[in-house]
Amino acid sequence: MRLRARAISRRRTIVAVIITLVVVGAGGAWAALRSSSSQAVTPTLVSAATSTIRAGVSASGTIQPAHRADLTFAVSGTVTSLPVATGDQVKAGAVLATVDTTSLKTTVTSAQASVSATQDQLTAQQDAGSSAVQIASTQAQLTDAQAKLAEAETALAAASMTSPIAGTVAQVNIAVGDKVGSTASASSSSSAGAGSSSASTDASSSSSTAQIVVISTTSWVVEASVGSADLPKLKKGLQAEITPSGSATKVFGTVKSVGIIASSSSSGSASFPVTIAVTGSPKGLYAGGAADVSIIVKQVENVLTVPTSALHTEKSKTVVHQMKNGAQVSTPVTVGTTYGAVTQILSGLKAGDTVVGTTFRGGNTTGGTRTRQGGGTSGGSSGSGFGGGGFDGPPAGMGGGN
Repeated sequence: MRLRARAISRRRTIVAVIITLVVVGAGGAWAALRSSSSQAVTPTLVSAATSTIRAGVSASGTIQPAHRADLTFAVSGTVTSLPVATGDQVKAGAVLATVDTTSLKTTVTSAQASVSATQDQLTAQQDAGSSAVQIASTQAQLTDAQAKLAEAETALAAASMTSPIAGTVAQVNIAVGDKVGSTASASSSSSAGAGSSSASTDASSSSSTAQIVVISTTSWVVEASVGSADLPKLKKGLQAEITPSGSATKVFGTVKSVGIIASSSSSGSASFPVTIAVTGSPKGLYAGGAADVSIIVKQVENVLTVPTSALHTEKSKTVVHQMKNGAQVSTPVTVGTTYGAVTQILSGLKAGDTVVGTTFRGGNTTGGTRTRQGGGTSGGSSGSGFGGGGFDGPPAGMGGGN
């Protein structure tokens, strides 16, 4: 009985040792799969992929018409007609409003009579052989009369307000019967953007001087701003991806201008204006609407990458755990640039090779570069480097804006 009891005790000891070894082994495996931030991780199989790497500067901005005309009568009078209303589509040259021309026509008639009389006087003096002084004096009077006639004719023409651009009537701030004065500035038309000379570049806001506002609705720009850290990366002609607020449809554009004079934000930090011309005539854009912008400042083509989490250091060498015939094999690789969540592979792998990567769970992860096989890595960030946000890229042949 004692021998049997000892045998049972010995077997229990052996079993306990085996269980301990199994627990220790599992603990070691668990430790190997823990990140430095104690996040839970899951091994996953991923493929080395040839990718396009893009680095972007992110910004938010406001959608504005590329062309806007703030129009005001340059002559005094009473508004006699107003054939347009807010929302109407108009062509370039279309009459938008008129003022009473009675007094203006009288002024033209009087100026024409003065020119004719002075011309007759000059002719008579020349025929009579009058002195050079008399002829010169009359000639000066004629020149003055002709200038007044041109001014009167210009005023008569200004009695009809016409649109210098084709577009949509955005504001009408006058009505038939209103008195308008000649102290307001003449109508103007300009492209909205940094340094624009139009009375206002925000078509959604009321203008204190414009009587009628016409905006283009087939060509757009986005007025954005960036911080001083991002300013050196930007230049005219860079491509951009634009996501209007509340829309899942992305449109594309190019940087039209980059301002070099800073303006202070509400937080006191300096920001610099950037104007992006929208490519083509996309639908669903509205003046004054908000948009998120990603401006591509660097792009690297045909880069072989793997997730950065798939890289390991073994015996002072960088390796990946490659799957071959169902088993993990440590494969030495030569790495290039790390772009956030992915790293460039210079040698040791080829596109399509399967390696063991890591998926983090239960905590925040860093890096947001996305990898897509066959065309595939994209990244966008505010500030330097490559990071999250992404830029899926414009269609082939994407060009500049209007």
